Amino acid sequence: MTPNTAVTQIRRNKRAAARRSTNKARCARRRAAKRPTTIGYVLYENPNIVVIVTLRSKNPKTGPMLQVWILPRDVDPMTAVKLGLDDVVCFDCKHRGNKTATIKSKRTKRTCYVQVGKAPLGIWRAYHRGRYEHLKPEGYGAVFTGQKVRWGAYGEPVLIPVDILQAITAVSDGWTGYTHQWRRPEYQVYRSYVMASVDSPAEYFEAQRMGWRTFRCRTAADVVLPGEIICPATPEGNHKSICSKCRLCDGAHGAADGRKSIVIIVHGAGAKSFVSVDSLIASAAVLPTLPAADVKLSAAARDAYIAARFGAEHVPQVTQ
Repeated sequence: MTPNTAVTQIRRNKRAAARRSTNKARCARRRAAKRPTTIGYVLYENPNIVVIVTLRSKNPKTGPMLQVWILPRDVDPMTAVKLGLDDVVCFDCKHRGNKTATIKSKRTKRTCYVQVGKAPLGIWRAYHRGRYEHLKPEGYGAVFTGQKVRWGAYGEPVLIPVDILQAITAVSDGWTGYTHQWRRPEYQVYRSYVMASVDSPAEYFEAQRMGWRTFRCRTAADVVLPGEIICPATPEGNHKSICSKCRLCDGAHGAADGRKSIVIIVHGAGAKSFVSVDSLIASAAVLPTLPAADVKLSAAARDAYIAARFGAEHVPQVTQ
């Protein structure tokens, strides 16, 4: 190779390297342009939990909603479930299951539809990488105005301070949410924002009498109760709508709220382990006996259901 040829080859190599570098930089800029710089915010945290809102969702059932996650702060969600430490965000929810009980007969399978090894784990890891900025109340308008919000994509919404929840719902364009803590007196204020999650007709009537609208899980063999409609975002509801459009699961808006409650066939990863407690109603002993002054539509609907499902002999007698 002559000196001139060598110089020419060196120049060609430099130009090729420069083109490769330019192409890489261009591709990186394109990827960055497609990827939003902010993927979510921390709304609240304490020594035990962190509340995070994520701005993107691929959930086809909910549609385009901002998803709010309540996660253990220092233990990843997978480990928390395995060790029974998820009570910090799920309390005593029956769908957690109990794999750690020392007595084998007390162990129960997890029936929660949330797959904690997917989105919850990824969000928890992103939080520990510092991907979420803290959002102050003065920033709620910029983030939530005109948006639909899903309270509790994982975790209990009642762990979110009510002043935060009120401020965000005031500027949002609708929301959904559910709690299994509807019996506890300290969480009755959340009735206006979230549904009572119930798993049996008995719980349905109990929550209704307390002023909650309900969201009930059932098996395909269980019937729809009076006062309920099938979730329109499900196969059994013929996918007539999605959560971001329907928004019926937004709590009870006062005593005059006459909207129906929602029922859904249990779904998700834990569905096969869900056991209906519907058959318990066959025993009048598990049904509350209402005093005459408390006989309302919910009691009449309950009695009609029991008579149709199990026979009139199982309808509890009203005390005088």
